[in-house]
Amino acid sequence: MELFDFLAHRLQQPLPGIDAHRLFFPDELASISRIAEPPTDARKSAVLVPLIRTDAMWPLVLFTVRSERLTHHTGQISFPGGRLDPHEGPREAAIREFNEEVGIPSSAVEILGELSPIYIPPSNSAVTPIVGVIDRASHWPINEAEVQEVIEVPLSHFLDPSSRSIATRDVFRRQMEVPFWNIHPQIPLWGATAMILSELVAVTREFAMEHHQ
Repeated sequence: MELFDFLAHRLQQPLPGIDAHRLFFPDELASISRIAEPPTDARKSAVLVPLIRTDAMWPLVLFTVRSERLTHHTGQISFPGGRLDPHEGPREAAIREFNEEVGIPSSAVEILGELSPIYIPPSNSAVTPIVGVIDRASHWPINEAEVQEVIEVPLSHFLDPSSRSIATRDVFRRQMEVPFWNIHPQIPLWGATAMILSELVAVTREFAMEHHQ
């Protein structure tokens, strides 16, 4: 079974959810915040987790570095996404935001399924991650008002334990040991994006174990 076929089936089943998210959450905050239910006034949002087809065994994962002009999470590594418009579902919003940020037509995205919802306190956003497949582009026509850089990383990179590190960071005005992924020379991949990715990696690891890859 190909990975994309596996994911399309696996994402319909019960997911690791909080168990995968916790791997990238500071221990000091393990009982509050992002692992809690979002408040009723949380903004409904969605992100696209874009997997890029390649000739290699594993796809690439596409990330963006958010523009310094944005209100929330400026300069951070993230998945393309944003708030749902009225009468819009998470899948439609994720594809629309991907088109607006990265410039790839909505028709070029093949949806595989959804990961577990996650709450982001700083922006008060209840986020649904949507996993999609796209072809690789020679040039990403990004919206520079929202995106300053596109990063492509082989999904297999995240199966290697050495891709994870821990650093001391200021979180909610407290010094905490925060886990993160190593994919950029200056910017750690941490927070909600790291937690979403952790769940994708968990189910991908199931595929790798089944196929001894």
